[in-house]
Amino acid sequence: MKCTELNLYTYDAPFKVPIKTNLVQMRKRQVLVVGVVIDDVEYFAEVNSFETPWYHYETIATSIENCKVIFNNLKHINIPSIEALQPYLKADAPNASSAFDVIAYQYFNPLKSVTVPIGETLHQGNNSFSHDAKRIKLKMHHHIVEQVQTIRESSNIPLVIDANGLLREDHFELLNTLSQYNISYIEQPFKHIKLYDALLKRHPHIPLAIDESATDYAAIQLFRDIGVTTAVVKYSRIGGITRVQSLPKQMTYVSGGMYEFGLSKYMTAMLGEQFGTVPDVTKRGTYFEHDFTTYHEVASDGCLTMTPPIVQKEQLTQL
Repeated sequence: MKCTELNLYTYDAPFKVPIKTNLVQMRKRQVLVVGVVIDDVEYFAEVNSFETPWYHYETIATSIENCKVIFNNLKHINIPSIEALQPYLKADAPNASSAFDVIAYQYFNPLKSVTVPIGETLHQGNNSFSHDAKRIKLKMHHHIVEQVQTIRESSNIPLVIDANGLLREDHFELLNTLSQYNISYIEQPFKHIKLYDALLKRHPHIPLAIDESATDYAAIQLFRDIGVTTAVVKYSRIGGITRVQSLPKQMTYVSGGMYEFGLSKYMTAMLGEQFGTVPDVTKRGTYFEHDFTTYHEVASDGCLTMTPPIVQKEQLTQL
């Protein structure tokens, strides 16, 4: 694999329904797309940075600069395998690094259709969901117990509660109450590991997961050592597919998404298929009316099958 040319693009699309969470409000999504020419063929990757650092310290602007640095380090060098690429990536720029890892993965591996179970996310005040869904994710809010109780009156569907690191020690008993409703896991309840440790010492039966704290092998292992059993991993935050596939084996992994377009959605689904858990993959058209990729998708019996996406380069704006 010899990289000879770097092209950087952006793509913008409005959300069909504006996104409002505990962390951010967004009306549109701008995404950075990296194109690298290898053997006269351009391969593409979607960078999951945002315009501002609301979720991760890397932004589109910093990812652009880091992509240039990575490319200049490896251009015209013969890279014999995806493992040989890793030393050229930047540990302090996982989103940018993941783009090159994803491109190398496509170069060295034929892509095939993937099939994953479909989950849904419900926000406050919404208790309606497809009964074909394999898992429901609820966002933490002040009336979460009532929402869980309402859902449990009609369904035993697996439930996940995502707190985005906003809880404190005085929420321990709330989490204990929620755990009595057959919750699969409570995702990222706290920012700091000491609160996970304190909660599990008081209530060791509560199933906990990390998301924002799942930044690399060492961090995940620290949480595993205190009794956290699940990690929601975003391949872009870890630094690429290769690093995800080498994480500690004792954990249960869930492939996490970040309001993705088709290119990154495929990679998230591919890892979800490998993990054997319900990933954060949504049906086409859930967030955006338009995409810069085309692919074939079938949803049936609570599962989604998608073909490898094809980038429509004319939809992109080159920088």
